[in-house]
Amino acid sequence: MGFYTYIAKRIGLYTIVFFTALALAWSIPRFLGNPIAIIIARLGPSQAGAALAASYFMQAFGLNKPLHVQFLYFLKGLLHGDLGISVWLLGKPVSSIVYKGVIFDLILMTPAIIVSWYIGNIVGALAARYRNLDRILLPIFYILTATPYFLLAMLLQWGLTVRYKIFPTVIKTTVFEQLLYHPNLTVLLQFLRAWFLPFLSLVIVSIGGWASGMRSLMIYELESNYSRYMEMLGFSEKRISSYAFRYAIHPQITGLGIQLGTLITGAIAVEYIFNYPGLGFYMFNAIINNDPFLLQGTILVMILMVIFANFLVDIIEAIIDPRIRLGVVR
Repeated sequence: MGFYTYIAKRIGLYTIVFFTALALAWSIPRFLGNPIAIIIARLGPSQAGAALAASYFMQAFGLNKPLHVQFLYFLKGLLHGDLGISVWLLGKPVSSIVYKGVIFDLILMTPAIIVSWYIGNIVGALAARYRNLDRILLPIFYILTATPYFLLAMLLQWGLTVRYKIFPTVIKTTVFEQLLYHPNLTVLLQFLRAWFLPFLSLVIVSIGGWASGMRSLMIYELESNYSRYMEMLGFSEKRISSYAFRYAIHPQITGLGIQLGTLITGAIAVEYIFNYPGLGFYMFNAIINNDPFLLQGTILVMILMVIFANFLVDIIEAIIDPRIRLGVVR
């Protein structure tokens, strides 16, 4: 199996995953119940014209049609880039909301993944090489790995915004809009103040996972037969560690795609805590406000992000791993 055959098989696999995820993204919000009926019920049974309003909105949102017809309309709209209209943000297309969420998610998650991956792998490798340092760092790795993203986010928010007031407690939502449409230095600095704490929350927890994984992989490589053979030949400890790091880094590259899924899950609560307008923020509000169109849109785009990231990692692995290029790994 050559490189292109391997990529073609991965494309076929991810195509199946995509259509399965597409069906799940559409069906899961339907289990929440009828959003229009819930909204009308909140107005009170004595509200005049409630039944007429419910009928009008049911027809406007297409919720009065059978489920299979709704699903066909969803597929048709998807082909045209139409994900429906938000019930929570009435009148706003879901596609425009999701578009903004994706931009802010990329701004938040891309540097968070890169920084945590780089620092975690370096620190984990150092811990495996220097045992005295390992005794200090290992408990820290375990604590960070076991810490939920949202818990660290709340602690940082309390400590750095409420207690010491280093960062503002409330960030105006206009800052995010101005960054997209009217960027300037003042807006950029305000955005960075709003961006830094969510970024720090994701990075600190992720470092623990990467460092723990690299530490275990490095210890395995340093105790392998080729490392012992190099030691007998008189290679320096630094040279042996550099070879061990090359082999240990491969599983960490593969884990990048998986880590994105974990990071997206953690970012849902983190973005809501800091009022950061990413996909997680809109997903959380879609659940609270029973907005099936916004919920299915955010779920679908998040799944697409994870699929694309895993496919990209597969391509990188195939490029750097000669066993895949030569057809050894099947």
